[in-house]
Amino acid sequence: MRIFKFYFLLITLGLGGFSIEAQSIDPTSVRDKMQRVANWQIEHFRDTYSGRKKPHHIADWTNGALYVGMVEYAKMAKDDQYWNWLKNIGEQQKWELHWRKYMADDHTIGQMYLELFRKYGDTTMIKSTKDRFDYIMANPSTQPITLDNYKHMERWTWCDALFMAPPIWAKLSNITGDKKYSDWMLKEYDATKEHLFDKEEHLFYRDNSFMSKRDHGKKIFWSRGNGWVFGGLTLLMDEYEPGSKEYEYFKSIYLKMAKKLIAIQTQEGHWAMSLLNQDVYKTPETSGTAFFTFGLAWGVNNGLLDDATYRPHIEKAWNCLISHINKDGMLGYVQPIGAGPDKSFKNETEVYGAGAFLAAGSQVYKMVGGQPIFQISEPDYIKSPKTGMTRKHWKDAALYMLEGAFSYIHSNNDPLKFPKIGNVAYPRWESQVPVEQLEGLCRTLFVASPLLKENPDLNINGIKIAEYYRQNMINLIDSNHPSFIKDKEGKWPGQTLVEFGALSMSMFVIPEVLWDPLSQEQKDILAKKMISYADGPTVPSNWKFFNIFILSFFKDQGYQVNETLLVDYLNKSLEHYRGDGWYNDNPAYDYYSMWAFQMYGPVWSQVFGKKYYPEIADKFKENFLPMAENYPYMFSEDGKMIAWGRSISYRFASVSPFPLLGFYEADIENANWGGYRRTASGVLLQFLQHPKFMKDRIPTLGFYGLFDPATQPYSCRGSVFWMAKSFLSLLSPEDSKFWNEVENNGVWENELKNTTTTNRFYEGSKIMVTNYKNIGASEIRAWCYVPRKDLKQEFRSSENYNKLSYNSAFPWQADNAKGVASMSYVFKTNIKETPYESGHLYRFNKFKNGVYYRKLNSEYIDGVTLQLADIPLDNGILRVDKIQSDKKVAFSLGNYALPDIHGGIKTYVKKRNKKEIHIIDNGVYQLATVPVLGWDSINSIKSTDIHPESKESMVTNVSKTYLPSDKNKVFVTAFLWKKSGEQFTDDELMVVKKVKVKKDNITITHTNNTKTNVSY
Repeated sequence: MRIFKFYFLLITLGLGGFSIEAQSIDPTSVRDKMQRVANWQIEHFRDTYSGRKKPHHIADWTNGALYVGMVEYAKMAKDDQYWNWLKNIGEQQKWELHWRKYMADDHTIGQMYLELFRKYGDTTMIKSTKDRFDYIMANPSTQPITLDNYKHMERWTWCDALFMAPPIWAKLSNITGDKKYSDWMLKEYDATKEHLFDKEEHLFYRDNSFMSKRDHGKKIFWSRGNGWVFGGLTLLMDEYEPGSKEYEYFKSIYLKMAKKLIAIQTQEGHWAMSLLNQDVYKTPETSGTAFFTFGLAWGVNNGLLDDATYRPHIEKAWNCLISHINKDGMLGYVQPIGAGPDKSFKNETEVYGAGAFLAAGSQVYKMVGGQPIFQISEPDYIKSPKTGMTRKHWKDAALYMLEGAFSYIHSNNDPLKFPKIGNVAYPRWESQVPVEQLEGLCRTLFVASPLLKENPDLNINGIKIAEYYRQNMINLIDSNHPSFIKDKEGKWPGQTLVEFGALSMSMFVIPEVLWDPLSQEQKDILAKKMISYADGPTVPSNWKFFNIFILSFFKDQGYQVNETLLVDYLNKSLEHYRGDGWYNDNPAYDYYSMWAFQMYGPVWSQVFGKKYYPEIADKFKENFLPMAENYPYMFSEDGKMIAWGRSISYRFASVSPFPLLGFYEADIENANWGGYRRTASGVLLQFLQHPKFMKDRIPTLGFYGLFDPATQPYSCRGSVFWMAKSFLSLLSPEDSKFWNEVENNGVWENELKNTTTTNRFYEGSKIMVTNYKNIGASEIRAWCYVPRKDLKQEFRSSENYNKLSYNSAFPWQADNAKGVASMSYVFKTNIKETPYESGHLYRFNKFKNGVYYRKLNSEYIDGVTLQLADIPLDNGILRVDKIQSDKKVAFSLGNYALPDIHGGIKTYVKKRNKKEIHIIDNGVYQLATVPVLGWDSINSIKSTDIHPESKESMVTNVSKTYLPSDKNKVFVTAFLWKKSGEQFTDDELMVVKKVKVKKDNITITHTNNTKTNVSY
């Protein structure tokens, strides 16, 4: 194969070699942009702005406006460093307002004080503000409402003042419960409104000096001045109940302004500095635009503005704002301090501009689906330099989840039943509700159990948690209660067995809380009920452990149980072991190997097995210990898990074995406990700090948000609390090595330190794990052979198991009805009901000389087989696949997909000898698809609603229509990656230098003239 010259093929309208897809807005992107601006502004807090020789005083109105936005970002941030920064400002200022007694500007910092009080409850923070306002009411200013030559500023005589002071009065009224502050503010506000509000244009004059002026024949309404008013209105309405006279008063002004604002927004997305003079003031101005964006997004989020009408304007404004953030995080085009329309500059900013931007981002984040996240309080970067997480923070995280669940509980008889989302999850009919409630009860106990073990008196929202769970266990045996569960009828135990298995685990953990306080009669009835489900058939998978835990618990409590069945299920569970720490979950491998077998086995051994069946407990231990060496390679360098296998909504339960290794500290003397905790904490944060993870204060069904393709029909909303098995880690002692060794990057900074790409093949399971040092990603290749015809549980033959590989950096994209492929082959079947068939019938062949071989059969087209060979490279995957078919067949192959999380995906095309190479870039990663040999065409395809991280995504597919007469039956494809911003060199893209095909033997000359022989 010759060395080819590459050049850019310009596509679309002169975009210099690339096209940019329409910009969508993702909450991850919004939060990232806010973090960049917040961090830059804090770093440059004491710079000089607006041509001043000195920095603004920390209590100046300019900084007060910054603090308003910083408070909003502090609520969204990953840890409490921004709260601490704000608190430090208050302490420096000794919680005093600025120096002028009546001046609204000098009151602005009070907004921050009151919000800090709401968080910390320290009355010192608000005393000075309250005293100042009490004085003002007792000694009201007698100045007129006009502003003349900058006199008469003791009252709100300029429109900016309506942002600076009124929200403080409303907040103070709410905090103290004294309506006098609100009443006084409303009277003053109305005086200003009647003076400055133009009833024709529905905009505010900056002050009375502008009323008679004209700019190019038009009235002068200053953008930022009206931004102050509009943003202030949202802060005020937040303090009042909808429908109240105060709320309706501000709402009437707000709606008039909102309607006017969208009518005068520029095509570029900003608002002109003189609002009615777009043609004259063409330079962008971001402070006014940010305040308007803040106010409009707030209106959509609070139901005051029609989403369909206003969202496009908000999105356009937000995309305009973020286009003016420089590479360092500075927001440009902020007009300097002024009193009317003037100039702004690309490389100049002001603190209030950052504040307005952060306020805007907080509402845009909510509008596009961003949810409150778990925030680390006082992270410990000495013990945990990578994540800041210690055992204390794990307890905080558990409480965070439990508080979300108990936000639905107002009495001990309220069930833990949560809002249904999506189209796949149950309940689908009323008869399923009792089991749904049982799931919520038993699975949230995985969070509650370790917390109750340390604090049996735990109280959340006035509910005594221990009493709640005991009462609801009693409800299960009360035939007159809606939560009543019948004894098992017939042979099939159903979902009830699973939940009773979970309940028995928690009863093992805290018998003194859940079991011992019950009366003997209650114990006997509950025992009979739970044993009826355990003493009988089960699913031939990890389900056996549910029978095992129930039978074990009640044997330990002195009840007669079927010990023959118990031992049989224990031995059959051990038969699933395949070596190297892997169990097969019948019929496939996935995280159930880890969060089921490798969690249940050691836990059972500790609480029961070592006492009653020590030989079986020793076997579970023998199977568990190899995890210490092998499992860490399945996680990325920054502590993220690979999204692989079914029930991804159970997610971070995958880390539960790491702390459980502490059961056997003496047997693994060289264990890297700091590395284990870094991975476990990293995975916890991977989900708890994702903007889409929570909805309605409950984890979602998907990866990071609702995602039906990853949801099984046996899941309900409460099912996701299965992930809370991770919090059983809190049962390990506080002085354990897991909690106390210093965090490190584990195998990534030790065994993988000087590597590029490494493969670990596990003979028993036939699984290969690959680690790519260049991007710190882990990847897994497995196999699963489950036909789809007549399959009741369709998920067993779905994308959950049947991608060619799964990578921690690139979550899998679902298949769609149009045949779009992501890390999969797709056959065109010409069958009406199933026009496209994604590859799903895989058999393992061999692993030899770094090449992983499988065979893929089509289920719907007889006689079509692909022999597959995977060769991991330093920065991607080289595929060498061969077709076997006696008929014409059309098929495609897809690279990994990229989500649109940063406002557009760039596509590049490079061309060599009439063949295209496609590169897609989402601002985090870029993926290159190189069709080396055999393919007819290549396309980068944008899709909607099939990626777990974003609404829109993109993937590159290569396609072929194969004829039996074709001489070439071999297809060579390179899937390459880099982080965004790094250029692919020609040598990297020309990864394959030569292909030599001789019958079933193929020799590939590739990177650094390496030769790899492929022989099927």
